[in-house]
Amino acid sequence: MSRETRWPVPRTLASSILAAAAALLLWAYAPGDLPRTHAMLLGLSLGAAIASVLLGLLLQLGTAWLVLSAIATPALVMVPIFQPPLWIFPAIVVVLAGFYINGVREQVPLYLSNSRTQAELAAFAAQQKAGIFIDLGCGLGSVVAAVARQNPSIHVTGVETAPLSYLIAWLRMKLFSRGNAEIVFRSIWQTDVREADIVYAFLSPAPMTRLYAKLKAEMKPGSVFISNSFAVPGDEPDDIIRIDDSRQTQLLIWRM
Repeated sequence: MSRETRWPVPRTLASSILAAAAALLLWAYAPGDLPRTHAMLLGLSLGAAIASVLLGLLLQLGTAWLVLSAIATPALVMVPIFQPPLWIFPAIVVVLAGFYINGVREQVPLYLSNSRTQAELAAFAAQQKAGIFIDLGCGLGSVVAAVARQNPSIHVTGVETAPLSYLIAWLRMKLFSRGNAEIVFRSIWQTDVREADIVYAFLSPAPMTRLYAKLKAEMKPGSVFISNSFAVPGDEPDDIIRIDDSRQTQLLIWRM
């Protein structure tokens, strides 16, 4: 497993706080004749966002966490200076929770499958002649869209419970008219996988033992479970597809 998959929350916080602190120190200790203008503050905020992303890359954060860091860091810079109204803070929390609530609730943060992984999954589904493909924890719906687009004969279902992630994925399917794809607001534990030919998940180490037990008990003979990066403790995969990308993604495959 790559380092990207471990402890994303503290590493995201570290990159944002360090970058914001550096920007605030520059603001506080800049030469006295340097004007404290809005343009300077915006420049510092932008620089802090870029610095947090660079730190995140060094810490091997995933794309979703880099985006979160880039959004949060300018806020950390501007809030102490502008002192915005108090309602801003719960509003920010609500928006972030809409994407990342499962990281707290089930220790399953938002991970996004990259384009090479999406293409490999679409090709694998075609090779397997799958009829039903289920993405457990589909995030923004990228895998669902890719598999459905490349395989019009496959019915693809994305399952998601983070509210804003679900809304974005649902809108993507509606706006782009994926007639063979759907997004449902449902827990992975309540999802019926009995008829699925392929079940895909990009979750975290935390639920893998319980999830595999559920799939082993419910999936039909000959079906396939694919986990992006995360192993099942004590059960070796039947096959591994290695993706030639920056994080050396591994698709771990179990045949039921």
